[in-house]
Amino acid sequence: MSFLDRPQSVFLRRALFQVHLWLGVITGLYIFIVCVTGAALVFRIDMQRALHRDLFTPTASGPAADPVAIMESVTKTYPNERLSGIDAPSTERPTYLAYTSSGNDFRALLLDPVTASMLGEIPKASFVRTLQNLHFDLLGGRTGRFVNGIGAVVLSLMCVTGLVIWWPGRSNWGRSLLIDWRRNWKRINWDMHSAVGFWTVALLLMWAVTGIYFSFPSAFRATVNRLSPITRVQTPQSGPRDGREPLSWRALVDEAQRQAPGQHVARVVVPSSEQGAFLVQFSPARPTPLGADLFSVYLDQFSGAMLTPAAVPARTAGDVIMEWVAPLHVGNFGGNAIRVAWLVLGLAPPLLFVSGFIMWWTRVVRGRWVRVSQPPAEAG
Repeated sequence: MSFLDRPQSVFLRRALFQVHLWLGVITGLYIFIVCVTGAALVFRIDMQRALHRDLFTPTASGPAADPVAIMESVTKTYPNERLSGIDAPSTERPTYLAYTSSGNDFRALLLDPVTASMLGEIPKASFVRTLQNLHFDLLGGRTGRFVNGIGAVVLSLMCVTGLVIWWPGRSNWGRSLLIDWRRNWKRINWDMHSAVGFWTVALLLMWAVTGIYFSFPSAFRATVNRLSPITRVQTPQSGPRDGREPLSWRALVDEAQRQAPGQHVARVVVPSSEQGAFLVQFSPARPTPLGADLFSVYLDQFSGAMLTPAAVPARTAGDVIMEWVAPLHVGNFGGNAIRVAWLVLGLAPPLLFVSGFIMWWTRVVRGRWVRVSQPPAEAG
């Protein structure tokens, strides 16, 4: 009963308060940087379009270029590189996107959707790329990714401890949900930290947990699999080559289109091995809507025969979790409303850090500083 009515008197609550306080002081700047960059990256494609207008602006008007013409344009420009696939224009990107590789070198290329001409390569060294590297790897490669994972664990712990120490008692809990703007600035700062933390804790915990996945994907999947088995679906494979050469892209795309009449090619994935299937994905609308559920056609790359994916058993909770990990983290579902919400709410952790730091500074550091700086009283 004492915690419900007088939580400040409970030792465990006081201990968790110290854990929350010092985790925030030590990792606050890190959380500030990661959350601000993450909020900005919700509009990554928009920033790229603003910074590289020539790559995202069609040069002509007219009928849409054939996807095979796009593929051939890429291989003509980069004959010594392997084409991985192409993505048709979407509601967020008005030009074609293609990927090529040569060894460990990868290119992301943009092509005109009408003329199929090459517009250029997304620069490997750019503001957006630097922002991505800062958010995912702290500009430190694999080491930075590991540190980021530890940071996500710490943020999860701060969410849990923050929710416990937020509880002000049964007689005061309603006031802790709002900010009383009539009070002095210190009280407003306290109310802001308490209210913003309460209303955003579920989202912050979601971002922290999904952030752990991006840093430790194997461990994350293994943990989810223990809680609820993850269904492993075998991707269709091409049959034995038997001395045959792969069919032309034209023949394969035409065959795929016969399997999806009235739909538009949204993506083509070229197999990277003799066993891989040729994949064409279709959208009922053009340009491809953001987050659209695409219809997939798998073809044997040597015979052109349609390959049927293995029957998918009933989805488990683990399947649902893994399906939603990435979309929930980056906010690429639900259109612009979700993206704006993720941008605004993603700034809650920086606000919590600033308000928490102000409380710590005014209550702890400043008081001690004043006491130390005061001259000793003269002896009477």
